[in-house]
Amino acid sequence: MRMQGTLSNARVCRTYGSLFLFFIASLEVGMAAKTASTRSSHTALRSKIPISLENIETALLALEKQRGTPELAETVVDIDKMVAEMKSMVRNQSKLTQQTINQAWTDFVSCSGLYDIDSHTGLQSIDSLAQVHANCRLEESGSKIILDSCEKELAARSSRELQRKGAFDALNQFPVSGFCAHRANSLQYNTVRGYIKHFRDHFASQLISWEHAFNASANATSLKLHTLRDCYGEDRRKNGQGGKEETYLSKKLLCQDLQRKVEDAACDRIAHRADCAAYVKCYESNHNAFFASGQTKESALSQSQQQQQEYHALIRIKCVLDAYATYQDGAALSKSISECQQIQADVSFLQVSLPDEEPGAMPPDKTGCLHHSSSEAPGSSIFAQQFYQNLIVKDDLTHWTNVQEDVLACKGRCCPMPTDATV
Repeated sequence: MRMQGTLSNARVCRTYGSLFLFFIASLEVGMAAKTASTRSSHTALRSKIPISLENIETALLALEKQRGTPELAETVVDIDKMVAEMKSMVRNQSKLTQQTINQAWTDFVSCSGLYDIDSHTGLQSIDSLAQVHANCRLEESGSKIILDSCEKELAARSSRELQRKGAFDALNQFPVSGFCAHRANSLQYNTVRGYIKHFRDHFASQLISWEHAFNASANATSLKLHTLRDCYGEDRRKNGQGGKEETYLSKKLLCQDLQRKVEDAACDRIAHRADCAAYVKCYESNHNAFFASGQTKESALSQSQQQQQEYHALIRIKCVLDAYATYQDGAALSKSISECQQIQADVSFLQVSLPDEEPGAMPPDKTGCLHHSSSEAPGSSIFAQQFYQNLIVKDDLTHWTNVQEDVLACKGRCCPMPTDATV
């Protein structure tokens, strides 16, 4: 922000200087014109005669020979009023200069509020968290492979159970009519052994087949129940409460929590970068506006020095005017005017105060924060590729296939909605 002013001191001096010159010129022409006519024509001269306060003072000193005349007395009164107005303007300009530099400093130091370095300390490494997460996902995939194998075995044993049960059901029936009819007279057999053999062929073989089918069905059911418990726990229900399913789901939940930490760490860095970027932009812009060559501070110092010089010159002019109004005697007037040339007025109250030079006023430079940030956002394909897929696929593509759907569901607090990560 460049130093601005509503009306420059130089312009004020030039304006009133034209008036002074007119009064002085009127007196030197012959003192014939009255002050009223002087006022009516000064506007035409104002833009034509660039005169400084030093020139005004010099011209006033040259009027010493006109001392005691009514015209000079009246002119001195009018000029004295203008000097008072000019002194007030210089004071107001000094206040405006101070307000301007104060505002520029306030704008600069306010940048620190955009970025709190303490709130961004201890940013976690996304790379290290991502590796821990990838290791977890590999274990999750391994537990899923074990669960899938268990469920595959369960499906096979369930199929065998149905087959064995079907075979047993076919035998587990009462004999057809006439099956139990046999020769009642053992004499019809040549030997007892023949009779027993007949009994065995008709009854014992049937019993053996039934018992074999029964045992096969029971064993198939037992193996199925054992596999159910192995896959799903003692309740043999697929509810995530036991067995290999619980192991897999527990690991999956743990990995989801780790993924959330990875993405929240990335969110922290994104927030860090946004705050940091806003701070750096503000800091550099306002630092330049305040400290750069030709900007606020340098301009304020220059204006303040000019205001002090002008005010000091006005005090000397006022002293000369007072001498003209007070002394009629030539020696006394000359002595008083000479003393006016030596006056050293205190104008330090117009010295601009530099807020940056107050003890401890300079805020710390935190613009280095941009060197420690990342712009990758969770939920993006680039983020998923870099921090998930590349770390998981390197061992076995099967692992990525097993966890891909869950991994690509963004879980961080700054995830886009809906998730747009695709790989």
